[in-house]
Amino acid sequence: MRGMTPMGLTGVFWFGPVLMGVMLIAVGVLIVLLPQLLAYAVAGLLMVAGMALVGMGWRMRRQFTYRRVDTTQWQVMDPFDEQ
Repeated sequence: MRGMTPMGLTGVFWFGPVLMGVMLIAVGVLIVLLPQLLAYAVAGLLMVAGMALVGMGWRMRRQFTYRRVDTTQWQVMDPFDEQ
């Protein structure tokens, strides 16, 4: 029955999800044993998210440019002006 094995279970690709699952279980156990660890983790995530937003805003601000419009070249027409 060698050919009956699903394709994903023949290689080492199963190891990644198993390792991530074990790591999540370990973090859960640590949070149960040390509840202040959850506060540090949430605070760290909030700080990283805040820094990412500040960086994105800074980058957007640097890419935005202002241009002066020369009004002497164009005739400005007011649609409500009665002529």
